[in-house]
Amino acid sequence: MAKAKEAISKKLLGVGYRTKRATRSREIIRIAAQLFSEKSYHDVTMDEVASKVGVAKGTLYLYFDSKERLYLEILEHGFEAIESLIEREIEKSDPAPEKLKKVLKLIFKFYRQNLDVLRILSRDETHLIREHYEFTEHWRDRRIKLYEKILEKGVREGSFRQINTKLTALIIFGLVRSVMFFYETDKSAEETAEEVFSVVDKGILAIPHMDFMYSKEITKRSEIQQKSRE
Repeated sequence: MAKAKEAISKKLLGVGYRTKRATRSREIIRIAAQLFSEKSYHDVTMDEVASKVGVAKGTLYLYFDSKERLYLEILEHGFEAIESLIEREIEKSDPAPEKLKKVLKLIFKFYRQNLDVLRILSRDETHLIREHYEFTEHWRDRRIKLYEKILEKGVREGSFRQINTKLTALIIFGLVRSVMFFYETDKSAEETAEEVFSVVDKGILAIPHMDFMYSKEITKRSEIQQKSRE
C-alpha cells in the first residue's frame, strides 16, 4: 500500500512538473512574440527575453536552446493553433461555399486576435533562419491542401464549377496573405472575410459586362453564319 501511494505521489509530481513547464514555456513564447513583433530578429536578444520573462538567462536556455529555436517556436505555435481550427471546421458537413467562408472568417479573426504573430509574419524574416525553407514550405503546403480539400468538395457537390483546384487554392492563399499583411481597414474580421469570399465567389467581372460580351459573341456568330449562307 505504501509503495502504491509513493508511486501515485511521484506520478502526480511528474504531471505537476510538466504542467508547470508547459505554462512557463507558453509564457516565454507570449513575451518573446511581443518583442519580436516590435523589433527585428537580430535586434532581440535572449538576455532581453529572459529579463522580460523574469528568469535567469540560463533558465531560459533550459526551455529554448537558441534564439532561432525560440523564434521558430513562436511561429509554429501560431501556425498550429490556426491550422487546428481550420481542420476542425473542414471536418464539418457544411456545403463547400459556406465552409470556405467560415474558414476565411476564422483566419482573419485569429490574426486580429494575435497581432504579435501577424506582425512577425508580415516582416517575413524567416529568411534569416537556417531552417526557413523546410519550415515555411511545410506550413504553406498544409494550408494550401486545406483550401484544396474545400474546393474539391465543392466541385464534387456541384457548388463550384470544374476548376483547377491546385491553382485556385494557390490564388486563395496569396489573396488571404496579401489582405492580412497589406489591407488597412476598420472593418471587422467577419466583414473582411465576406469581401474576400465575394471576390472568390463572384470574381471581378460585372454581370452586365458579361451579358454584353455574351451578346456580342452571339451576334458575331450569327453574322458569320449569315455570310456562309450567302
